[in-house]
Amino acid sequence: MTRNTPFKVLFASLAGTTIEFFDFYIYANAAVLVFPSLFFPSSNPSTAMLQSLATFAVAFLQDHLDQLFLDILVIELEERLP
Repeated sequence: MTRNTPFKVLFASLAGTTIEFFDFYIYANAAVLVFPSLFFPSSNPSTAMLQSLATFAVAFLQDHLDQLFLDILVIELEERLP
């Protein structure tokens, strides 16, 4: 098994963080500009904006819960490996 160099680990971490930030940046802009009129057309504009931002908040929290779950899973699998 080969060991990763610190540069490879840093580059992979930077790439993953950049992609995740860009993904949430695009989703946040869509939640403010597109989603209120697209998904909540019959609502009051202020209410539609709040509903749209609530969907963004759910996605943001779900991402963190997924990361927590995967961290726990990796720790459990590492303990079982020889």
